[in-house]
Amino acid sequence: MYQQQGGVGSTPQGASAAVNAGERFVEQYYSGFAKSSGKYYQATSKVMWNGNAFTGEQFKATILPELQRQLSHFEVMGFDCHALAPNGPTLITVSGLVKMEGRERFSQTFVIERSGSLTYIQSDCFRIV
Repeated sequence: MYQQQGGVGSTPQGASAAVNAGERFVEQYYSGFAKSSGKYYQATSKVMWNGNAFTGEQFKATILPELQRQLSHFEVMGFDCHALAPNGPTLITVSGLVKMEGRERFSQTFVIERSGSLTYIQSDCFRIV
């Protein structure tokens, strides 16, 4: 489904944790986009979707439902993960193809954070390229 590009952290354990967290997130986010991707957005999440800025709350309420109808399939070609701080946020860059009217290339960058058992998106920047 996708190729892992690796990860960097302040320690080998930090790098491994970032890669593991990133891999789980990428698999879950894109495989369940139409049904469950909204669970990762908090009211305070920052979203930039093709140059348009939203809060997580705005994105979930107005934009995401329409996208879930339009974007029928993601094919992740590769991703890269980096721990931004020990036990802190993880930066994930993703590239691939998305089926819209045709097959379009996309690039998406996330900053994800964990709070207990919850993984959420701090920042999401998506662009059709």
